[in-house]
Amino acid sequence: MEFSVKKYSWRELELLTDSFSEENFIGNVKHGKVYRGKTEQGQEVTVKIWFRFESKNRDVANRHANYSLTRLESECTFLTHPDGMNHPNLVKLIGYCCEVEDHHLGVVYDLRSKDTLLNLIGKDDLNWNQRMRLALAIARVLEYLHCHNPFYQLRFVHPALIMLDQDSNPVLFDFFMLSGGIVGDKQFVSYRDKSHLCYLPYLDIYFNGLGVWSPRSDQFSFAIVLIGLISKRAFSGENWKDETEQPLIWASDQYHMKLKSGFQPNDCHLVHESLKAEPGVHDLDGVALTKMIFHCMNFHSVKRPTMSQIVQCLQGLHVFNGDFGVVEGLLKGWDSYTFPGKKKSSKWKGCLKIVCLGMKADEIDQGNKKDAQQINH
Repeated sequence: MEFSVKKYSWRELELLTDSFSEENFIGNVKHGKVYRGKTEQGQEVTVKIWFRFESKNRDVANRHANYSLTRLESECTFLTHPDGMNHPNLVKLIGYCCEVEDHHLGVVYDLRSKDTLLNLIGKDDLNWNQRMRLALAIARVLEYLHCHNPFYQLRFVHPALIMLDQDSNPVLFDFFMLSGGIVGDKQFVSYRDKSHLCYLPYLDIYFNGLGVWSPRSDQFSFAIVLIGLISKRAFSGENWKDETEQPLIWASDQYHMKLKSGFQPNDCHLVHESLKAEPGVHDLDGVALTKMIFHCMNFHSVKRPTMSQIVQCLQGLHVFNGDFGVVEGLLKGWDSYTFPGKKKSSKWKGCLKIVCLGMKADEIDQGNKKDAQQINH
């Protein structure tokens, strides 16, 4: 496995990160860790490593070793191809480490990391304007990936995999479920694999329930990221207390609580109270964002907006252009949309049952095939 970037030894990665010191640790990715680093010349970089999966079962250990190697190969293939090199919000690859016998696998990025979006999303470090610019930038990079033929899908947009650089620009730096384009059709995670449960809130409900990917699965997980940006809330499976912690249920509960409190539908939104008092925040933006979120999480994926439509909506917010005309037009067009109802049946409670609302697997699959044809043309 050779790529047109520098090949590092494991020892060189240790030198970059001061032996992967705790002080340089930024966060976790699936089966790996991310660190800040610095070259001898003083260049600040970001280093990601995949660790060895320990298991007494040799077959399980070998499967995970092959999985990490495949991830490394796919990521390097993408980031050294023009498709992955020509967007400012996709991380720039400096080099990689691949010492298979010792399971020393890693990559070095040209990235001066501030912190992951996951670590910042619930804090006061980001004001409303910054949060909306982050949302727009993330939507634009997804739109860019979707515009290729065949199109790319992240299949998983998670704030832990979005790094903010020193200028607070979002940079996508992990692609463990990337499929399509130069990478080809990949299936890195099985919906029966319980090791991905901590990521469950951000995975499309179709995949969770039936193992079926939709061409608009990215829209679902983008909506969860957007919920976090406007409500200052990060969803993590490790912190779940009960099923109401699932984003779709939580958002619906919040929406209906406000309706019961006397709010009108066009006054209900998910914007955090501490953000409402900031300059540039307007209720109409909050309502438009909330309606778009529910559209992106529609059970029928073919009814979800395209990423281009999402970008158009975000660009039309009052916070960006100071005009309410675009937002009001969007709201008028979406007024007929029915928000998720508060259901007490088992079909509502339980992420693995949500998708089974009268739709059979083959019906979903037919709709997804039709949607894929529309995207590719």
